[in-house]
Amino acid sequence: MANTLYVGVISGTSVDGLDFALLDVGERVQLIASQTQHISPQLRQRLLALGQPGPTDLDQLGEADRELGAAIGEGVNRFLHTAGHPAAEVAAIGSHGQTVRHRPSGKQPFTLQIGDPNQIAEITGITCVADFRRRDMAAGGQGAPLVPPFHAALFRGNEENRVILNIGGISNITLLPADPKRPVSGFDTGPGNALLDSWIAAHQDVAFDQDGIWAAQGSIVEGLLSQFLADPYLHAQPPKSTGREHFNLAWLQSHGKIADLDPADVQATLLEFTAVSVIEAITKWATPCDHLLVCGGGRLNITLMERLASLAGFPVGTTDEHGVDGDAIEAAAFAWLAQQTLGGKAGNEPFVTGAAGPRVLGAIYPGSAPQ
Repeated sequence: MANTLYVGVISGTSVDGLDFALLDVGERVQLIASQTQHISPQLRQRLLALGQPGPTDLDQLGEADRELGAAIGEGVNRFLHTAGHPAAEVAAIGSHGQTVRHRPSGKQPFTLQIGDPNQIAEITGITCVADFRRRDMAAGGQGAPLVPPFHAALFRGNEENRVILNIGGISNITLLPADPKRPVSGFDTGPGNALLDSWIAAHQDVAFDQDGIWAAQGSIVEGLLSQFLADPYLHAQPPKSTGREHFNLAWLQSHGKIADLDPADVQATLLEFTAVSVIEAITKWATPCDHLLVCGGGRLNITLMERLASLAGFPVGTTDEHGVDGDAIEAAAFAWLAQQTLGGKAGNEPFVTGAAGPRVLGAIYPGSAPQ
């Protein structure tokens, strides 16, 4: 009997850890176990630096690629040990890796994820599937988001029109219509935690704003918020995707005399920017919405969740309330995508990414060496 267990792993835009998920794709899709492991502070800083616009040192890129691949491979081994499942039970690992550039527009669109899958396969002995985004982009797509088909497998039903919101470093949404004749759609709405994390790191030397407490202490600067909301990306027609290449500290500091403002007020304005840009995107391109379900690290930001609920004209909850760990969904999606790849099945949703058609995504790196 073929193995039905797959491991998914992702280092998201926030670079706040490695998320692992163990997925059973047997008779029904079932999340078996999940875990988040820390990335060493040194590696995290290297990955964050590589994700910023500007020239990149190829030696630093190559070293970080190998180091992250080894960290993922070792992390998979620890995760499986904790979960009580030996490597022999796992069909494959789906590794997203760390995005260091995502340029879906321009004369030569490209996207680049690092975290050497050769290292992962060598360390674990498990077949690894990686490099999921570039085939979709080769077919004219954005290469993102790729999670909407998995969201549909987990959450689509005929009782209500649901929108799934993932708040990582960047926020993305998936529209799941109740009408089975309507296609699944989705796109990146704009910033999630990335700007909030970068601003508090610069001023308080911490990785994130716990519960949104610092943002809650500030006041929204309306003029600054208006400048943020005028960003052309927010008004571009989907399909579309973005990343830290666009929304970063340099982008923030380009909006007038930020240094003259109270840092807490800037944080409050950034939180409002995230909330407003999400709700406006849903209102403009993802209606009707009967229920918004939030996943990703941003769902733990109490202040942000309160603002989303206040701005929305529909109920706001979390995927956890529907039995799925909101920290594990993106990792689980890449486990699911690995299964699609090995089965020769398409992993993208052309209506979401804008690709010319369905494509089998990813490259396969065999596990244990042949005897």
